[in-house]
Parts: sequence; C-alpha cells; structure tokens
Amino acid sequence: MSPPDEARRAEVFGEIRQAIQAGDMDAARRRAAAALDEGFEHPQLLNLRALDHEAHGRFEKALADLRRAHLLAPKDFAILNACGLCLGRLQRIEEAVQCFKQALEIEPAFGPAWFNSAWALEQLGEVAKAADAYAKAVEISPENVQAWANLAWLAARRGDEAATRQYADRAFALQPDHPTAVLALANVELAEPLVAERRLRKLLNEPRLGAYDRSVALGQLGDVLDAQDRPAEAFAAYEQGNALMQEEAAPRFEVGPLSVAGALAWMIPWAQALDRRSWFVDRPTAASAAGAAGHVFLVGFPRSGTTLMESALAAHPHVVSLEERNTLQAGVRAFLGDARSASRLTTIREADLKPYRDDYWAFVKSQGVDPAGKIFIDKNPFNTLKLPLIYRLFPNAKIIFAIRDPRDVMLSCFRRRFNLNASTYELLDLRRGAAFYDSTMRFADVLRGKKPMAEHALVYERLVEDFAREMRATCAFIGAEWREDLADFAGRARRGEVASASSAQISRGLYADGAGQWRRYRDQLAPVLPVLAPWVEQFGYPAE
Repeated sequence: MSPPDEARRAEVFGEIRQAIQAGDMDAARRRAAAALDEGFEHPQLLNLRALDHEAHGRFEKALADLRRAHLLAPKDFAILNACGLCLGRLQRIEEAVQCFKQALEIEPAFGPAWFNSAWALEQLGEVAKAADAYAKAVEISPENVQAWANLAWLAARRGDEAATRQYADRAFALQPDHPTAVLALANVELAEPLVAERRLRKLLNEPRLGAYDRSVALGQLGDVLDAQDRPAEAFAAYEQGNALMQEEAAPRFEVGPLSVAGALAWMIPWAQALDRRSWFVDRPTAASAAGAAGHVFLVGFPRSGTTLMESALAAHPHVVSLEERNTLQAGVRAFLGDARSASRLTTIREADLKPYRDDYWAFVKSQGVDPAGKIFIDKNPFNTLKLPLIYRLFPNAKIIFAIRDPRDVMLSCFRRRFNLNASTYELLDLRRGAAFYDSTMRFADVLRGKKPMAEHALVYERLVEDFAREMRATCAFIGAEWREDLADFAGRARRGEVASASSAQISRGLYADGAGQWRRYRDQLAPVLPVLAPWVEQFGYPAE
C-alpha cells in the first residue's frame, strides 16, 4: 500500500480535528482507526485508536497501539501516561508505575501523571510514596479534589486523624460531601461508631453515589455495626458491599488467564500426579545472584498473620523484606500457565533457570531493596500457589507458612477491602473464598509430600499470645538472632510502610481480640464451615 499523499493527510487530520473540537470523541476515534487502516501512521491516530480499544475492553490491543505511538514520539509524556493507565487496567501495576515515572522525567509538571502514579503506588501498597505523589498532584493542581480526598483516605489508613480531617476539609471546600473524603472521616471515627454510622448512612442515601464508593461505604458500615456488636446486620452490609464490587469486577476476573478458578482446576491434579522421584532430586545449590545471606518466603493465606510477622522481622538490622510484590512474575508466565508448562519444571536444565533467578533479583532491587549480606524475606501469602516455582528456582530457600484458625481467616477475608486482583476477587464471595482457601491448603499439602522444604509453621494465635517465644523460634529458623526491640513494629504501619490490607490493624500493635471472632458470626458462616472443618482439625483448633 502506497503512503497517502499530503492532501489526503491534511483532509483526514482536518476531519479528526473538527470531531474533537465538536466534542464528538467517538467520531474522532472511528476516523483515526479508519485512517490507520488506510495506511496513515501517526502517534495521534494510534492514541485515538487505543482509546477506542480501551472503551471496548481491548486493552492488549490498546497497549500495542500506545507502545507503537511511543516509539514514534518518545518524548510525548501524554502517551507514556496513557500507556501507564492501560497497564493499570491490565493489572500490570509495576509496569504502570514505570510508565508514569518516565512521563514525569520528561515533564515533571504534568499533574495527571503524578495523580496516576499515586494511584498505582497505592495499588501496590506503597502508601507513603503514594501520599507523596498525591501531594505533588495537588501542588500542581490545587483544584484536584480527588487527590485531596485520596490524601485523606491514606491518612486514615495510617491512623492519622488530624491529617485525615485536614485533607478532607480541603476536599470538601472543592466538593461538599465528596464520597472518598466522607469515607476517610468515617474510617477514623470507628471509635465513635454511632457518629460514623450516621455519616455513612447519609452517604449511602445519596442516589448518585457510584458503585465502587457504595461498596466501600457498605464495608465500612459493616465495621461500624460490628463495633456495636450487631453481627447479623454487619454481615449483611459486608455481603451487600462485596456483591456490588463483584458485579463491577466480574468482566475482568471471571474468565480467561486472570481466572483463579481456572488455574486451580489444573494445579491440584498436576501436583497430585507429580512423580516424586523426578521432583525429589538433589539439585545444585543456586547461590544468590544478589548476595543475600538468607532467603525466606513468607506464605500461607491472606489474613493469617503474614503481615504481622513481616512487620516484626523487617525491624531486624540483618533482615530486609519486600511485601506483596510480583517478584516471580517472569517465572510464573513461563511455567505456571498450564499443566504442560509446569511440567517443564521437572526437566529444565539448571542453566536455563538462571534468567528467571536473575529476573527475580533484578526486580527485588528495582523495588529499592538491597539484599546483599542480609536475610531477604519475600512476603506474599498468595505465593503458596507458586511453591513449585519457588522450589525449582530457590531450592535452598526457607518457607514460613502462616496458620490461623480457618474460620477467622475466612471471616476476616470477607470483611476486608483488598485492592482487587484475580486472587482477592475470589474473596468477595464467602463460598468461593472458602473453596479458594481449601484448594490452596490442599495444594500446599500435596506438594509437601512430593518435596519437603525447610518449613516453619507460624501460628497466629500463639504469636499474639506469646510474641517473644514465637519470634525467638522464627528468628532461629531463618538464622537471625533474637532482639527485644522486634516487638516495636506498629510504627511501620503508622508511617505508611505496610502494604497489605492489614495496615490499620498492624498500627495498633499486638492485640488478641482477633482470635475467635468467627463465633459471633457462626450462623452467617454456616454454609462454609463444612469446607473449612478438615483444616480446623488438621491445624489443631477446637471444633467449637
């Protein structure tokens, strides 16, 4: 196809410009797509077609167009910003952060990229960095009401009531009763549940409230009702809020490569069929390319105490940690897509694994962690499903497996408001969450029979009952000396250094009232208690 002549080019771009000026973006996108099909190539055309792809959920195609546009216009910071947004919608958050960073290197005064970067950092749990980026966004654009409201929300997460009220007031000055700011205030008013309940019910009576904000408000209402010892009403609020969130997120997570149910359908049979003789093979020691003195994976299931343990260990001068990052993403893409690719883990040569080990350590360092000479702790409860990959890449790593009463785990998962991904999506529904828990524990159990690794069981209830005793045992397991000051971990959460949904609880320090909460919700949990019962028995918890 011969390239269009200049007259035709001027005609096409004139039509697109007229559509944009008239506010008809749909027409502009369609005309841009037609022009590309006609043989034109220009960053603006690719950007417009990408917007059309995104509007119809074709995010991979949108990303391809934006990457091509970036190659044609490498200094166009707006295109990099659009790339980051597209990657965010694909749940490739770490890559999104890098795109926003590149955009800001080109144009530091581009407010939207600061806001979007803050959003992405918030998704990763980088609360302190997210707050800094939101602060930069409002410095550039003081009228950005959502940025002020998000600052209030982050301040509430770290338990800073004064800052929460300060930022909420700035948001209200621009938009009275802004939903996110209202939610932030309700979050810090939990100690006054009647006050918080009135605030939340007023917000929920607003007919224009969006589905996401309504879902969060219902979850917070559940917390407020729970604080008043009204468990049946609280559970109904949690259930309604989760159902709203599930409905909104279903198109992203129900089918395709992001489906956890689809992954578990092959993972457990694959593990059961694994030939122990080929799996249980002495393999050469894989020295850490990063020079780590020790390597520990902290796994289990969300809300089982992993954040509490990581927060304590991270205070040790000989320990560095990374909390809930996709450190194994290259290996997961290569080996955990289906049973056939997973089976390559039993036959692949050691030399062919080196790139995946190198990618792992490079990612760790890219997150600002230097493991050289330290014990490195990779904390991610969802890495339980990646244990086959962990064994093959790091056969000498140690595993800390967090255990908590499965009934409390499931209740806590149902009540918490996680950043959504394919795994946390499953926790929005009580029955699906229990099935997910059961499958994860079965998968781990099967693998223990195929290749036992150096593993230490960390029991949440024992940890909060006698922190020093349990921490001594854990320190001995990972090769670190015990220190009395490890109990002073709550400050990390208050400074915004805790990434998970447990940050608010961690900021309180040690407390034992999280144990046995399931009994107050016995009737509501009844449908899933039989699913959890085998694990209640195996882990040694009383039946009642």
